[in-house]
Amino acid sequence: MALALAACGGGESAAPAPGQATDDANGAAEGPSEVSGEFDWRRYEGETIRMVANQHPWQEAIQPLVGEFTELTGIEVEFEALPEAQFRQRVQVEMTSGSEDLDVFMTNVQNEGATFAANDWYADLRAFAEDEAITSEEYDFDDLSPGVLDGHSFGETLTGIPIQLETQMLFYRTDIFEEHGVEVPQTMEDLEAVAAEIDDPEGTRAFTARGRAAASVTQISTYLFNFGGAWTTDDGQAAFASPEGVEAFDFYGRMVREYGPPGAVNNSWEEALPLFQQGEVAMYTDASTFLPQIIDEETSQVADTVGFAKMPAGPGGEFQTFNGWALGISAFTQKANPAWYFVQWATSPEMVERLTAEGIAGARQSIDFGETYPEDWVTAFTESLGDARAQLPAVQPVAEVRDAIGQAVVESISGGEVEPAVEAAAQSFDSIVASGPAPTDD
Repeated sequence: MALALAACGGGESAAPAPGQATDDANGAAEGPSEVSGEFDWRRYEGETIRMVANQHPWQEAIQPLVGEFTELTGIEVEFEALPEAQFRQRVQVEMTSGSEDLDVFMTNVQNEGATFAANDWYADLRAFAEDEAITSEEYDFDDLSPGVLDGHSFGETLTGIPIQLETQMLFYRTDIFEEHGVEVPQTMEDLEAVAAEIDDPEGTRAFTARGRAAASVTQISTYLFNFGGAWTTDDGQAAFASPEGVEAFDFYGRMVREYGPPGAVNNSWEEALPLFQQGEVAMYTDASTFLPQIIDEETSQVADTVGFAKMPAGPGGEFQTFNGWALGISAFTQKANPAWYFVQWATSPEMVERLTAEGIAGARQSIDFGETYPEDWVTAFTESLGDARAQLPAVQPVAEVRDAIGQAVVESISGGEVEPAVEAAAQSFDSIVASGPAPTDD
């Protein structure tokens, strides 16, 4: 199967409000036009916008299609694709300088989102999407997952329209479940009961998940939420050292330690995924993105005996999580409306469906995945998006915060004292956030 799912203070110049002129010399309208009959895709004909992207499966799929956008709209696109480190540096530098040359860019809100939002570097895309003068009826903004849009919002500002999403998912061996007569776990309690039933210390172990410090933080998030915990309070202070949070960290560590192969504290997905592919573990929780690797008969020994399910509910409820990339518009651009036309085209129902067929799962709830995807994967993915929460806390600097939280995960997996480890991580969290990067003054 050829799937390629992707694997997570402004200055004085600001983006014109939706519907405002961007460049009269290039034929832009001077204000909102009457919406009558067919949508006017040629309204900004003659404009040129600049798009900066991370090198990524979505970018590889969309870039060859940009000519179709130009043919539809008359808007030329200068499309730049850079390796991730260079991409992040380029966007950061241009935003810090207040450059008007950057119009549209890829953004991962769970990484740079808090920093960019604190500096007012994002244009509010909700205002564009709700403006009938510049948004086609066929765009169907309400079809985008509300939970995911909330996860891309800071205050009232919608920072990006998702272009690629992943949720956390339970992968399991259908043959082993059948052999032991067990059902797919519906709760965390079920998950451990099934693990205890099917675990074979001399053969196939029952369970694994990421154990390496920072890499584990996105994965423990669903456990945290479903045990009734949260990353932060409403005012941004660490909340995960609550009794519910400690219980979640303890459970995650116990599952990985007691029912899985040794050495898990060294494992990110690069090490954990092959354990499942090679038949060494019967259950694995990680990103939905890994579907292609799991069902590829050339690389996976268990390709024909895999099932997919939503993450189990916990004593605190059932919450699913997401991560992924989005398209944002710079708050400094003077071509905000033509930029929105590009975002609108790239995230339209038609385009999302086309890219989904290429293995790039988007955020629309109505997309027909067809026969390319396993039915149970589609069910788990689409049901998870309905009220999904962001995997990472919306704080800055997120990398240092992940390192601090990850140490508590490592301590739990190692069989150490969980409560003091989580409390220490929470103290570090608050200290890091308090001393984190401040908004820039332009």
